[in-house]
Amino acid sequence: MLLDSLRSAIGSLWANKLRSFLTVLGIVIGIYAVVTLLSAARGVQKQIAGFVEDFGPRTILIMPGEQAEEGAPSISGITAPSTIFVDDVTHLQDKSKLLDPDMEYAVFFGGLVNHNDKKLNGLPVGITPGAEDLFSVKIVGGRSINDNDLTNKNRVIVLSEKSAEQISVKVGDSVKIGASTFEVVGLFKIDQELNLTSTTGDMFLVPASVATEINKSEAVNRIVVKAKTVEDVDPAIAEVKSLLTAKHGTSDFSVFKPTDLLSTVNQITDVMAYLVVGIASISLLVGGIGISNIMLVTVTERTREIGIRKAVGATESAILLQFLIEAILLTLFGSLIGIGLARISTLLIARFSPLNPVMSWQTIMLAVGMGAFAGIVFGLFPAIRAARKNPVDALRFE
Repeated sequence: MLLDSLRSAIGSLWANKLRSFLTVLGIVIGIYAVVTLLSAARGVQKQIAGFVEDFGPRTILIMPGEQAEEGAPSISGITAPSTIFVDDVTHLQDKSKLLDPDMEYAVFFGGLVNHNDKKLNGLPVGITPGAEDLFSVKIVGGRSINDNDLTNKNRVIVLSEKSAEQISVKVGDSVKIGASTFEVVGLFKIDQELNLTSTTGDMFLVPASVATEINKSEAVNRIVVKAKTVEDVDPAIAEVKSLLTAKHGTSDFSVFKPTDLLSTVNQITDVMAYLVVGIASISLLVGGIGISNIMLVTVTERTREIGIRKAVGATESAILLQFLIEAILLTLFGSLIGIGLARISTLLIARFSPLNPVMSWQTIMLAVGMGAFAGIVFGLFPAIRAARKNPVDALRFE
């Protein structure tokens, strides 16, 4: 009986292909929104988690700006003038008992990079050797900044492959930032597009000592330190806060573990997931009402068929099952279209943006489950109405 009902439902829907497709547009939109946005959110979580893992469990980050209550850096730490300085690094090296003495830092400064008549907009960053990991860059040509560059204040620069291509330069060529000439000693690519220090535009890496000289300031924008052991991380954070607060006279800085940001990102993406499901539910509600309406029309159109089937022995449960299957097939059809469109969208997003959406089976099953649930809920009333029709009245229907 189930197979007969399924074949009958498919035949009925196929006979009215255009109407069936238009009926499920609301379901398509809802499922598409759920799968696409949840995949994007999960992709962000995975990328941030990968970045945090790359940093290692002993890493501690220090940024300008007072720390937010939840432990993550405040917006002021990204946008406001720096409140930490090179001598803070020296102070921590001298006074700390829980940190490794090797510390890295980054300095942001302004200026256009230009070569001949071509210019680049971006963010020149002064770094100490090893601090390029803070920005998740991978050297793919030449070399990075080394200790000799830092000590001698060598005017050298490391560009991204994209930037080098834009201004037609290679390793060994020279570029200018303002009046200063820099030799291109290396090329890099971004290994993790989303990271704890994401910035708009491109980055150009120079020695930190050169950056402080150009800025005419010892201000630092990022400091990376490591606790001596994993067990020392939380005590080391407390020690850093104590040492810098005593030195500054106030807590005008943020000290946090990369996992603090991961926790914040997870909270944000979870909230976004709830919002997505809520918004998509509205679309599913609209689509479900459309399905219910069309099924009621279908029941009316097939009243004589229902009467004939009952006259030859079809039970109410058989009639109910047939129309309920039709409603569920409509929503599943819409769900498959929505999932297919979402798959295309996620591939395009991954290709043309820094995001790398993750379409998991859990997300797909959630979408299919929502579609099937909508089909059952909104197809039940028309199916019951069809099942309860009086066979004599149904046969008389014109």
